[in-house]
Amino acid sequence: MGLISGAINDALIAVGSGLMSVGETALEAAYGVWSGAAGITISYARQSPASQGNAWALVTGNLYSLSLSVAASLSVLYFVIGWLADAIDIRNNFMLENIFKFFVRYLITVSLIANSLALVEGITTCTGAVVATVATEADEMDSVDGIFDEMRAELDEQEDGGAWLSSGVIGLLGGLIGALVVIVCSINLILAVLSRLFKMLLCIPFAPVALAGFAGGHEFSRFGKAWLMTYLGYALEALVIVLALLISLGLFRDAGIFDTTGAGWTGVVLQICEFCMPMLTACACVRGADTIVRRCLGLG
Repeated sequence: MGLISGAINDALIAVGSGLMSVGETALEAAYGVWSGAAGITISYARQSPASQGNAWALVTGNLYSLSLSVAASLSVLYFVIGWLADAIDIRNNFMLENIFKFFVRYLITVSLIANSLALVEGITTCTGAVVATVATEADEMDSVDGIFDEMRAELDEQEDGGAWLSSGVIGLLGGLIGALVVIVCSINLILAVLSRLFKMLLCIPFAPVALAGFAGGHEFSRFGKAWLMTYLGYALEALVIVLALLISLGLFRDAGIFDTTGAGWTGVVLQICEFCMPMLTACACVRGADTIVRRCLGLG
């Protein structure tokens, strides 16, 4: 009986160890996907809209020329409306300095409209330099192996086939679920940075029309301010994305948030949760990057 029970116990240990290895392999493979997604994300965060050849040609081609034409007409209209609004205001004296101020503002507005593309590239270059400086610290991500090594060591001391089997089943199921969660986070990471680049490209054709509002002053200038704040927010969103990756990995590396020292299924579940926590945190921060930038800088 002792030999049979020993053989059964050894078989349970082998099966549990095999199941745990499969779950461990799934998590390691998912981390490889995450590392690749992080690399792609950082690469796109460094890029400017001008690097997207076909998309850049589309938004700066005929559509941009049409926007310039509309902006030229709107700037004159806003200038006249702003002039009339100040000229007929009986509470203020319309003096020579008012006329001079209007013409100076109109010349500045015309200059902004004519050089709006250069303004876009200037904002992108400045923010891109900041992002590139921060992103150098995230060029290489640590590899992960032996996720359940501590758990295996504790189970080896017990030599309990039942504990090995239960831990193995939980390790397999938890590893597959955890791997799926990490892969979904990786996809969301890439989608977030691509969405940011897409929104920046969409803003470009509206630049001349929005900047034309400065010609009228008063409430018309809010169009130009809104565009500048929106585009600046999208440009700085890349910095938040890179920082989210760095902070999430640094915050949870060897943090020991969960007590994973105990053997059994609870220890396996907590081990998997601790493994997935940096990815979940980074994904949540990246998804709200635009909100963080706007609130921190008061961009609306």
